[in-house]
Amino acid sequence: MNPLTNLIHGLKSLFAKRRTDRELDEELQSYLEASVADKQRSGLSRHAARYAAKVEIGSAGSVKHQVWSSRWESTLDSLFQDLRLSIRSLAKSPGFTLVALLSLALGIGANTAIFTLIHQVLLRNLPVQHPEQIVNFGNGYSSGVAGGIDLGDFGMFPNYFARQLEADPGPFQGIASYGSFSDKVSLRLPPSDSTPNAPAILVPATLVSGNYFRVLGAEPMIGRALTPADDNTPGASPVIVISHHFWRQSLSADPAVLGKTLSINGTAFSIVGVMPPAFFGLKQELEPVDLWAPVSMQAQVLKQPSFLNRDGPYFLHIFGRVSAQAASNPSIAAQSQNWLDQQIRNGIRANEGTVIAPAREQEILRHTVQIELAVHGVSTLRRQFGGPLMTLMVVVALVLLIACANLANFLLARAASRQREIATRLALGSSRGRIVRQSLVETLLLSLAGGATGLVLAFAATRALIAFVSQGAAFVAIDPSPDLTVLAFTLGVSLLTAFLFGIAPAFAVARTGAAFSLSSNARTAQGAGGRSARFWPRALVTAQVMLSLVLLVGSGLFLRTLNNLENQDYGFERSNLLLAEINAKLAGYKPSQAPALHQAIIERLSALPGVRSVALSLTPPISGGNWTSSFKPQGYTPAPKENMVAVLNRVSGQYFETAGIRIIAGRAINPDDSLTSIKVAVINETLARHFYPHGDAVGRTLSIDTSSVAGPWRIVGITRDTRSGDPRQTNTDRMIYMPLAQMPAFEPVDPDHPLPAGAAPEENQNRFISTVLVRTTGDPAKAAAGLRTVIAQIDPNLPVLKVQTIHDAIDSFMTRDTLVSRLTGIFSLLALVLAAIGLYGVMSYSVVRRTSEIGIRLALGAQTGTVLWMVLRESLVLLAVGVGLGLPLALASTQVIRGQLYGLSPLDPITFAAAIAIVAAMTLIAAWLPARLASKVDPMVALRCD
Repeated sequence: MNPLTNLIHGLKSLFAKRRTDRELDEELQSYLEASVADKQRSGLSRHAARYAAKVEIGSAGSVKHQVWSSRWESTLDSLFQDLRLSIRSLAKSPGFTLVALLSLALGIGANTAIFTLIHQVLLRNLPVQHPEQIVNFGNGYSSGVAGGIDLGDFGMFPNYFARQLEADPGPFQGIASYGSFSDKVSLRLPPSDSTPNAPAILVPATLVSGNYFRVLGAEPMIGRALTPADDNTPGASPVIVISHHFWRQSLSADPAVLGKTLSINGTAFSIVGVMPPAFFGLKQELEPVDLWAPVSMQAQVLKQPSFLNRDGPYFLHIFGRVSAQAASNPSIAAQSQNWLDQQIRNGIRANEGTVIAPAREQEILRHTVQIELAVHGVSTLRRQFGGPLMTLMVVVALVLLIACANLANFLLARAASRQREIATRLALGSSRGRIVRQSLVETLLLSLAGGATGLVLAFAATRALIAFVSQGAAFVAIDPSPDLTVLAFTLGVSLLTAFLFGIAPAFAVARTGAAFSLSSNARTAQGAGGRSARFWPRALVTAQVMLSLVLLVGSGLFLRTLNNLENQDYGFERSNLLLAEINAKLAGYKPSQAPALHQAIIERLSALPGVRSVALSLTPPISGGNWTSSFKPQGYTPAPKENMVAVLNRVSGQYFETAGIRIIAGRAINPDDSLTSIKVAVINETLARHFYPHGDAVGRTLSIDTSSVAGPWRIVGITRDTRSGDPRQTNTDRMIYMPLAQMPAFEPVDPDHPLPAGAAPEENQNRFISTVLVRTTGDPAKAAAGLRTVIAQIDPNLPVLKVQTIHDAIDSFMTRDTLVSRLTGIFSLLALVLAAIGLYGVMSYSVVRRTSEIGIRLALGAQTGTVLWMVLRESLVLLAVGVGLGLPLALASTQVIRGQLYGLSPLDPITFAAAIAIVAAMTLIAAWLPARLASKVDPMVALRCD
């Protein structure tokens, strides 16, 4: 019989078992009649022949069982029988089943939710052709516009150098570039019947080279990608490619979208292509890009002067595609690295002039830009949340282990209570293998049901986590729906879980002795002192205590880290301060119009009820991105390679009063500091202490190595140090504050490159601000609506990008720490509850098993306190062993998370003491209830238990 016929025949037999049984009866009867006839021919009477034939055949049921067992479908049939028996068994114990399912659902669901984020953020490949061949030049995480640095510093490059590499990619299959940041642009949709005058919306856009999509290997879903021809001439190719999300969300998935125009910052751009749903570019940011425009359209998209000339700033990242051989062969990849380093060094030399000092030449020879694999893209989310997600994955894995230990304990207790049933089955001829298999089927059924429930919980939890991570962004490119990878992970975790909590109880069941278990004193004997029966439950409870201690120590350290970050001295007053982000350039304002706009904003907002003061600045007191430049203090000679960089901020009068930054020497910037008065600046303590150690900073001057604000600037005041960036930063930035009103009206003219005859000088973009600060007398959040109303009254087209309190702004820096601390705290409490349930269950079961012993002790005069202590002592021993094993593991674990802590040691004694106290309290509470129950046993009732 061929395999297919055998399969079909077996399935028919399996699903038509009555007919198969009838056919076997008919075959046996036919064989019996043939045997009887044969024996009659040999001389036996019919009665004797029938008797002899039946003796020869034996039991008909046994023969049928042997025939059925020899067929492959019998194995499947027995599995179905085990499954039905498991369902009936679990249905008879609804309390146990509910606790088991809930424990598994929470454990597996937590693992699935965290893995979903890990898969989306860390493991998902770029949706392009051969993503393993994509490499980035540098890590690509820096963003912004830089100048005065060597090629490749911060992974950023100027336009001219990117064009050189694009034209001659050397060993690379192609080299392309993209903007280091994705600015939001003011966009007006095409007019329609329903919205003939659609309001402007803000959409994230990025600049890319004409060969960007080709080098990436990304094909548009509709239309075409950008080409090198689109990127040849500055300002000549206003074309864009849009994302699938933008096409559906803002253009209603218009099939005739190609060729339609969008007004971007006042310039009409024609749509030439729509990308597939999964594509969001090489650099994957929190709020994904919706528009891709040619680098040649930089001035129109960024509303900035041209960056494209030879001496333009560094604002591009560069990436390439290596050959298949280089992607798999490290020696060939090293050749690509050497080629790139040579190009970088040649480019630096070209910028040095004709004579290069030997020391500088040696420095250039050491300069390198590391080629980074970009198979998963360049993800800011991965950089921010990669480490915390891996930490959380370990945490939820420990929670699942605790849940498995719990269920293993319950199943061991359940197995002990079913000893008579198992012994009866063994006595009736059932094999131990069949009993083990039936037990494993039961645990597998529980685990798969828990996994399915956990998948539902994980979907909801993942959505909540994404909402937290998104920080209020309208759209993030993270899909909470489980894909095949996530489903496979959940199935794998469910199977592993079934093995972890099911294997020990299954073999414990199989070791049941038939004769011993059926004897009348079996329960009493085992309950009184079977060491093997008591070892595994105690070992599992000890493991739960140990893992709970590790989790509590970790969560305690993370919670204290978050507390330290939130409550440190930021150097400015954090109460009653509202921040608003605006961008006048998106509304079409020119630098010459900025002063009047700024004055109107200050006057109108100051008139609002509850507003104490208003100020404007480039950046708020604490910001994720800052304006930096090197500077030269008067009379100071820097040491070789000394860091001479400071953070710059242009501010209006009353800035320090509004921001709550105290002036410790001299005076603040005030409204009298105008364009016609002497240029003044305020510095912070760190800068003053380093460059003016004798306390004579006030009255001295400094110049800035940025032509538009070169100065010189006279120092008129010194402020307290403030946290200008990352709250974890240990070194305070040097700060230079300059009056907004003293920003020059025009960019200075380079004497070596005079303006053509009749050409007007370029207006200074530094006259714009982006932050409005409002100090209120009450809750600042209540002033947000009034602020938006005033801005709209001044100019309805002036976009307010964000309004938040200073507390919200600071919290945004601690999203990672908040996520880790809150989730580890929640998971630690969950683990603690599971461990308490496990300990309670073990001690309760121990009390029940020892009811006769306890009754005898009480009957012989034992005191209630003695019995209480007898039960509690066992729990305290388990606690001591668990803490003794858990402390070294916790000490080792804290070293792994050392880099995620702030302001405390990984061996923080307060955290360890609190964790031990919580575990001890949990143990005593969970053990006291069964102990109290044991102390109230009625001796007469206990002695009648058996």
